[in-house]
Amino acid sequence: MKLKHIFFVTGAVSVLFLASCKSTEEPAVKDEVPEEKPSAVETPAEVPADFSDANAKLLEKVEAARNKAAEADAEKYYPDQFAAADRLYESLKNNVAGDNSRSYAPEAGDLVARYESLANAAQARAMKDKVDEMQFNEVDKIAYKAGEDALNKYNALGPDGNSGDMLAESKVALEAYTAIFNKGFVALAGRERQAALDAKKQADSVKAGVAQKEVYTKASDTFKKADSSYVTKDIVGAYNGYKSSKETYLNLYETISAKRAEAQAAIERAKKRVADAESYSIEADSIAPLTEQVNGIENEDAVLLEKDELANPDEAVIHVEEGQTAQEAEKAAEKAIEAENRINSAADAVVNTINNSEAK
Repeated sequence: MKLKHIFFVTGAVSVLFLASCKSTEEPAVKDEVPEEKPSAVETPAEVPADFSDANAKLLEKVEAARNKAAEADAEKYYPDQFAAADRLYESLKNNVAGDNSRSYAPEAGDLVARYESLANAAQARAMKDKVDEMQFNEVDKIAYKAGEDALNKYNALGPDGNSGDMLAESKVALEAYTAIFNKGFVALAGRERQAALDAKKQADSVKAGVAQKEVYTKASDTFKKADSSYVTKDIVGAYNGYKSSKETYLNLYETISAKRAEAQAAIERAKKRVADAESYSIEADSIAPLTEQVNGIENEDAVLLEKDELANPDEAVIHVEEGQTAQEAEKAAEKAIEAENRINSAADAVVNTINNSEAK
């Protein structure tokens, strides 16, 4: 039994020894191919943004807006505001020259609005002067006050005011005074149309269409174009056209009348000479009458000149009052004049009421 026990112990120890030896063996090393690491990619340096072209175009827009303001005499009407805008403009140009890595659209937009507001406000001031000069201020009192209030607000904003507010007020002022001016000119142009027609009648009375056909035709064409302008609401153009045609018609009448007067005077002088000659001839014939035909003296019934077939002068008259455009212009003129007369009558009534109240 002891021997069996010894063999068992000895076998167990051997098994454990072998197991221990097996566990300490190093694993077989495989031939490994080293992995190639990717080479580092160089990142290019970031290129700064370039707004050179865009900023140049922005400056062109600002310059154009400034030119319009200058043409409207903005520097005369609003020297402080104009100078302030110019200072901002110079600063913007310097910034663009030194750094084009960003867009200057906000600054440029602000300047365009400032210069546009200056152009509008200056034009409104000039229009107001015309309205006052031509006494159109009574044509539309509400619009006149709106324009006045807008200009006052514009002035109050000052050189450093918000450009958006400046632009808004300037637009209100310009639109108000322009509307008044056009409304007042509608009646004025209508009256000028009537004056031109009266002048044409005078020109027709001396047959201007025959005596000076080219000038007469040109004046009539100018009148027709004025009618077209009047109907299409180009009131100033219509007024200038009517005035031009009126002056030409009057000049034709005066020139032709003067020439006719000179011709008539010459005829009277010739008649007198003929009468004197006849008296002398009668006296001479009574003393020594002619008994034979004398060379150079025609018979009493001889035809000296061929009969002159003149065209009918009435056919040379251009009827400028015919056609749809002329009829529309006539109606518009009559309506405008009636409206103006009502306004004037109402104004006269107010003045009379005030005068009567003060008298009491």
